[in-house]
Amino acid sequence: MSLRRLALTAAAFTAAALTGGAALAQSQPYEQIRPAADGWTVDLGVGALYSKDSGGDTGSETRVVPWVSANYRDVVYLNAIDGLGWNAVKTDSFRAGLQLRPRFSPEDIEGLDLDRPDFGADVAAYAFQRLPGNIVVGGRVSRDVTDVSEGTEYYASVGHQRVTPIGLMNVSVYARGGDAKLADAYYGVSAEEAARNGIAPYSPGSGLQGAGASLFLLVPLNDKWGAGALVNYERRLGDVADSPLSEEDDTIRTGVFFARRFGG
Repeated sequence: MSLRRLALTAAAFTAAALTGGAALAQSQPYEQIRPAADGWTVDLGVGALYSKDSGGDTGSETRVVPWVSANYRDVVYLNAIDGLGWNAVKTDSFRAGLQLRPRFSPEDIEGLDLDRPDFGADVAAYAFQRLPGNIVVGGRVSRDVTDVSEGTEYYASVGHQRVTPIGLMNVSVYARGGDAKLADAYYGVSAEEAARNGIAPYSPGSGLQGAGASLFLLVPLNDKWGAGALVNYERRLGDVADSPLSEEDDTIRTGVFFARRFGG
């Protein structure tokens, strides 16, 4: 998960504090404290995020990140993380649907002249089931449809959400993998790139690419405003971790966010 994606994810969780648990852009069926809005809602927010090793190198970065999202009755939704989504199947404890997801181009790596992938889009199918104890398990499969990588990614997660004395807390662990086309587009080194940069060519294969854990704390300030904080740790795995473009395998991110809801 890139710095930009984590920032957007955190902002989505913060906006979710306003609705009492409709987190993760309406794709995961956590218990809702309040019913879904009867109509459209729009969330606007801003946050500050710190990340160590944000783009494959060994640096760190702090950014101010805006957020905007829209949702119609937890059926159709639009935001910068999940893109355009549709809960084709929606029950109290199960959700499945389709997404047209953005895939952001990776950051440049200082000191290297690389042909980095452009901004692209994936089509994804997902399914998530809530278990007793407000534990949600599930995942998605997504494939590039913009000829950026022509790769396929697999993602699975287990999360738990509950109300604490200071706010709504979500803890989750996740793993992601993909095919060789996806890994090569983002972590491979072609012969031409190797010659330009004085490094060895590298062609990663398919398999597990990363795993991590996140903790989000959401505090509704009133019916329209919410605040949030996050901590995330992720480790690159497999051929992705062995790439010469992955100088560090561990990434740590923290941030704080505020959001306001309109409508609903």
